[in-house]
Amino acid sequence: MAIAWPAVAACGLAVMLTVIIKRVALAADIVAVPKADRWHRGRIPLLGGVAIAGAVLMVAALVPGRSGQAWLLIAASMMLAIVGLVDDVRPIRPQTKLVAQVLVASALAGSGLTLGLTRVMALDQLITVVWLVGLSNAFNLLDNMDGLAAGIGFIASAFRLVFFLQDGNIEGAILAGILCGALAGFLVFNFQPASIFMGDTGSLFIGLMVGGLNVLGPLAYSRGTFSVLVLPVLMLLVPLFDTTFVTIARTIAGRSVAQGGRDHTSHRLVAMGLSERGAVLMLWGIAALSGMVAVLSYRYGLPYTVTLVGLLVVGVLVLAIQLGRLRVYPETGQDVPRFVTALADFQFKRQVATVVIDAVLIVLAYYTAYLLRFEGNLERELPAFSRSLLIVLACQLAALALFRTYQDLWRFAGLHDMVNLLKATSVGAAAAVLALVSLERFQGYSRALFVIHWLLLIAFLGGSRLSFRALGELLPGPGHGARRTLIYGAGAGGVIVLREARTNRALDWHVVGFVDDDRELQRTSVQGLPVLGGLDQLARLLAEQGIEQVVVSTSALDAERRAGLRRQCAEAGIPLVQASLQFEADTRA
Repeated sequence: MAIAWPAVAACGLAVMLTVIIKRVALAADIVAVPKADRWHRGRIPLLGGVAIAGAVLMVAALVPGRSGQAWLLIAASMMLAIVGLVDDVRPIRPQTKLVAQVLVASALAGSGLTLGLTRVMALDQLITVVWLVGLSNAFNLLDNMDGLAAGIGFIASAFRLVFFLQDGNIEGAILAGILCGALAGFLVFNFQPASIFMGDTGSLFIGLMVGGLNVLGPLAYSRGTFSVLVLPVLMLLVPLFDTTFVTIARTIAGRSVAQGGRDHTSHRLVAMGLSERGAVLMLWGIAALSGMVAVLSYRYGLPYTVTLVGLLVVGVLVLAIQLGRLRVYPETGQDVPRFVTALADFQFKRQVATVVIDAVLIVLAYYTAYLLRFEGNLERELPAFSRSLLIVLACQLAALALFRTYQDLWRFAGLHDMVNLLKATSVGAAAAVLALVSLERFQGYSRALFVIHWLLLIAFLGGSRLSFRALGELLPGPGHGARRTLIYGAGAGGVIVLREARTNRALDWHVVGFVDDDRELQRTSVQGLPVLGGLDQLARLLAEQGIEQVVVSTSALDAERRAGLRRQCAEAGIPLVQASLQFEADTRA
């Protein structure tokens, strides 16, 4: 109860304050005006951050027993909120905001709120300043779509509350609960479609509060260097990933990192076909997943959760590669550093990235095999793991190269690629066993261990390759402005056309379904899309579905059907497109 009532009170107070602040902002004309490089399309009142900060401050003042550190964090966050408020009312230069952030973060670090990463106080203070400034800017950048920054802040604060409870830090848990409540109350008005924005007032306040919660209290992540270094990053993975991704993408494009734009992770997810709400929910899901991995890692320790951490990192890397393929910047002719140009023009960057990801997955699979086989005696078996790791890694990478898996394009991965991968991993596993027999007579190793490793490796490598195709095909496809398309022919050729439409964004097709004269196929679905009817129903379907073009996936049509198809499309004023005959040749082969 000591934790619940402040959170509930903060939620209710945030709701009331948001209603008041929204009216004040509209009356004072403090609104976000639509711009070419911004996402919103209407005039939305700002200053929602005032409601969040006000709710946290007032409820915290009602809770007895606040320590000096807690009040220092609240006061510092309020100072940044004031800086953000000034910027919301009358924009100030980014350099001025950065100086303010550094000064406030330095004051906090100097007061004793530091990440205990090293035993050198000055170095810990410097790391803490970078951490706090980085988080306040990360949330400022993350505030680019309705409900995103507030939702991620809520999730991060909720998981920090869990850690405080595990460490027995009730004061920290109450403060985290208050922030959760305030953010939940604001989300009532900020989730898509938002009726108010938090502005820099809210994003700077949330960023410093969430970052500060990770260094608050004498028992913050009290279980070793790994806890101090990795767990905060896991809990705040989404804002840190978005900031890093945007910084790299803008640098490669020759754009200023401080320049705004629709190039954030959320914007790119929408460009891939998700709705605005879907993109926000997906990022919320990633934040929740990484938070759960952090909780499990803290509870059971790194040796038992390193696989989860590694797979999460690989998954985020795969997502970054997929998002990076989207073209979101216009050609501006801006100067790009030479090393960036050389890296972008490097011919084998895809293969290098594949080898690096494969190497990580091979190590994770081998370690997980040891964990599953020797769960109770893992520490005793780690020397054998260390001795054999490089042998296993070299054999598997050599086998993957021998079977030319690095020449395959991940986004087109299919059954043939999976069979080839199965062959490569089998040969690699056999080669590793033979090498250990030759070098160590296989003493101290288990045959079951290598079977488990082989099975895990197939799952890990296959999953990494199929993930690119899954991201391309499972997302809905092009969004606003895409031509609503009907595919004539639901056979193998139709599947190929659909796959091309989903993976080739340049086509700008939004396939809504199939038409096929085979009555057994009608009222079924192919690749998740319905077979709506036959040629005799085409005219009705064109009108009902708002079709803008029909694509014929087969050339095996008699003259009568082809003439009927052309006539109905012509009468509806809809173009008829013949898919490439090469698709059919591939299908027949």
